[in-house]
Amino acid sequence: MGRLSSKSAIITGAARGIGAGIARRYAAEGCALALCDLNDEGLQTFASELRDQGTDVLALVADVTQRDSAQSFVDAAVAKFGQVNVLVNNAGIFFNAVFEDMGDDQWDRMLQVNVTGVSLMSQIVIRHWLAGSIPGAIVNLASISSVIAFTHSAAYGTSKAAVAGLTRHLALQYGPQGIRVNAMAPGIIHTDMLPNLEDMQRWAQERIPLRRPGTPDDVAALALFLASDDSRYITGTVIPVDGGWLLD
Repeated sequence: MGRLSSKSAIITGAARGIGAGIARRYAAEGCALALCDLNDEGLQTFASELRDQGTDVLALVADVTQRDSAQSFVDAAVAKFGQVNVLVNNAGIFFNAVFEDMGDDQWDRMLQVNVTGVSLMSQIVIRHWLAGSIPGAIVNLASISSVIAFTHSAAYGTSKAAVAGLTRHLALQYGPQGIRVNAMAPGIIHTDMLPNLEDMQRWAQERIPLRRPGTPDDVAALALFLASDDSRYITGTVIPVDGGWLLD
């Protein structure tokens, strides 16, 4: 039996990149999956791949920044699987912007997706757990940008610092109900979300102690641990997945 057998998980932003990597890892461990993304074509293609491998999958377009959309998605997951055991708040956006030139729409969109989306999904799923006295695990995607600063990354860094803070607050609030909340803080991860990939790879080989960028599988391995009973006494943490970058 897999480490997530008999469990179901919601994963947001699951059509590609880190979200898809986590979904594949959870599926390999016997987990039923409720996946959402705004990219319906990519999501359905990926869901078909997982179903062909024997995974029970619900795949729906949902906008995690809109309460009605997020609520409908969670309701559909609960209706299909009976209950949800794990929430992975992976959906997020990234862009660089010079702070003094940044428009209000850019700032608002970054916080809306990266912070409000995490908050809404967490609140809706926690309400489900409290109503059914269900212990659950939330795995949030923060970033090493929540710990250190980068040029032209004020909006992104602020949003991920907020995710780290929300993680700690929810862990404290809902620990007595058996709800664990942790976050992962990836460094350079090789996905199509990363700009200037060749430059980043060269930089990683020179500066990161493990001498390479990370992969979605590297992040998925930690996401599996944090969702499984192996981490049953861990909550409120923000764990780097950075190849040792923060050591420098």
